[in-house]
Amino acid sequence: MKKTMIITIAMMLLVGCASTGSGSTESRGSSDMPSWFLVPPTAEDALYGVGQAKKQNPSLAKQTATARARTEISQAVNVKVASLLKDFMQESGIGDNAQATEFSQAVTKQVTNNSLQGSAIKEAYVAKDGTIYILVEYSLNSVRQNALDAAKKEEALYNEFKANQGFDALEKAISDLD
Repeated sequence: MKKTMIITIAMMLLVGCASTGSGSTESRGSSDMPSWFLVPPTAEDALYGVGQAKKQNPSLAKQTATARARTEISQAVNVKVASLLKDFMQESGIGDNAQATEFSQAVTKQVTNNSLQGSAIKEAYVAKDGTIYILVEYSLNSVRQNALDAAKKEEALYNEFKANQGFDALEKAISDLD
C-alpha cells in the first residue's frame, strides 16, 4: 500500500512539473509573432510602427492592425499628453484601533493628429492563430518634401496677396486722378 502511494505521489509530481515547464510557450505568454513586432526596425530616414489584430474577418484585422501601426508612428511624430494623478490617504482612530484608507488613481490621455501621407505597409505576418501583424514605414523624406511643398504654397499665396495689394494700390491711385 505504501509503495502504491509513493508511486502515485511521484507520478503526480512528475506530471505537475512536466505541465508547468519553463520551455512551454503558453506559460511564458509568448506566441507566434514576427521578430520585428517587439523590436521594430530603426532608420535615420524613416519611422516605423507596428500593430496587431485578431478578428474573424481577415480584412478587418489587417485594417485594424495597420491603423494601430500608423497611430504608433503618429504618436512618435507628435502627441499631446494629459495626465492626472489622485492620491488620497486617511487614517482615523487611536493606536491599534486606527484604520487607514488609501486610494490612488492615475488617468492618462494621449491625443495625436497628424497626416501620414506616404506611409505604407512594409511587412505583414499572419500567425498560426490568425493574428495579423503589420509593420508600417513612414519615410521622413516624405515629411521633408511635404513641409517644403507647404512652405512653397504659403510663399506663393503670400506673393499673390502682395501682388493683389499692388494692383489695388494702382487702381486707387488711378481713381484718385479723376
